[in-house]
Amino acid sequence: MMTPVNVIALVFVALGFIFLAISALGVMIFPDFFTRLHSSGIGETLGAMLVIIGMIMMIGFKLLALKLVIVLALLMLTNPLGTNLIMMEGIHAKDYQGYNEKKRVKSRKKKGE
Repeated sequence: MMTPVNVIALVFVALGFIFLAISALGVMIFPDFFTRLHSSGIGETLGAMLVIIGMIMMIGFKLLALKLVIVLALLMLTNPLGTNLIMMEGIHAKDYQGYNEKKRVKSRKKKGE
């Protein structure tokens, strides 16, 4: 028999899988690198968080739940940080969306003259 806690945990897990699926779909259909990265970063973090919270609720207060809390804390720390670092590397690339050093030098000369 399903207890109310199990039903709530099942809802959390189902919502987490829905967010993960939408995130994967966004990575496939969005047009450029930064929108794909946004979809991946937000969707995966929220989806995995909801799945882990649902699993913790299903397990109850046991040692395995503590391990899942540690995994959740590491995920909440590393996933946004990794996404941000990838984004910063993309911004500092030499040819950021067709913008290279020669164009910048030419525009500075025109403005300064």
